[in-house]
Amino acid sequence: MTRNFGEDEFQRLYKKAEFDRKHKEVKKIEKRIRSLVDDISDYIGRKDPLFKNFVIPSGSFYEDLKVEGPDEFDFMICLEELSCPSVSVTKDIPMRPVPDPGYVDVQIANEVYRNRWQSYISKRGNLKPGVLLRRFKELIEEAIAKRKRPSGGEMAVLVDIQLRKIPITITITLCIKMSGWPNASDILTRVKREHPGYEVFREAVAGGYHLVASTIGESGKPRPCWRLSFSIPEGIVLKHICRNPSLIHRMTLKVLKVLRKENEHFLFLVEQPADDAGSFNITWVFHSYVLKTMFLHEWTEFPEDLYWTKDKLGKRIKGILERIQSSVARKDIRSFWVPDYKLFNFRARKATNTENCVDNLAILLGRFKFS
Repeated sequence: MTRNFGEDEFQRLYKKAEFDRKHKEVKKIEKRIRSLVDDISDYIGRKDPLFKNFVIPSGSFYEDLKVEGPDEFDFMICLEELSCPSVSVTKDIPMRPVPDPGYVDVQIANEVYRNRWQSYISKRGNLKPGVLLRRFKELIEEAIAKRKRPSGGEMAVLVDIQLRKIPITITITLCIKMSGWPNASDILTRVKREHPGYEVFREAVAGGYHLVASTIGESGKPRPCWRLSFSIPEGIVLKHICRNPSLIHRMTLKVLKVLRKENEHFLFLVEQPADDAGSFNITWVFHSYVLKTMFLHEWTEFPEDLYWTKDKLGKRIKGILERIQSSVARKDIRSFWVPDYKLFNFRARKATNTENCVDNLAILLGRFKFS
């Protein structure tokens, strides 16, 4: 962390971040990735009718916020039957020392569907995400094994895949699309009608949210549960925010992502194990999703275009980093959409040291120089 931040440094970071998403090679890569994922999706649905699904592209590439190149792609595979209106319902997880609305149990309300999914339902009536994920993984592995590789060895299916010697990670998430909106979310009362983003938030809320199958709960420990996901509403809002290329919304997020990558070895938490046998680093706290969350908070507070002109780039980046620093210092990193949903639940986890991360963020912030 040696350079000070002025216009030249921001331009360096942005140049490093940017790539041409419309370049023919990028389009070719994306087309082949989509073909692979569509083939996997089709195979899964044919092989096991319960897993008939539809695919939703998500993540930074499809939000046009990916940095440095097309090396990561995210897709949500939604179980079609369980995503029908009024079929799946959420329930609070009982007997938790620290309640967190970001993690829930799921039950099937419709008796006909419940009978069909009986092998995936626990004695308490909850869908078992672990069993579903094991079957999901089996089906994906079968689909990849049966897919014919192109001649010339241009694509190698490994844990990830490789196209023209570019290593590419594909994340495929098993989920359920939910109609309606979580009661725990206050977004439409927090964003007032007179706010410039009110209508786009209404549009995002109308599209619903998703439940992601997980075997890790809010404490970071094994626990069957379903995690609330707002990837699609976020995509709607971010597309609206970043629609004007003469403003710096997209540039701000991309510069922050490169800044995070260049400094992530300074920005970690240390969680103490129960037996005091040592400690391990958690780099998640400065994950790009935290940047996106704090960016949404920053824009919600400063939505007018005059705050997002090119001469304000340093102020916006500094403001977002200060939000992260404050959240880490308070040990309180929350979802933008559901205030009581902890993106990192300090109370539910083991004792966590945040001082080094807070101090290093202060050093980073000290490098900002304004004329």
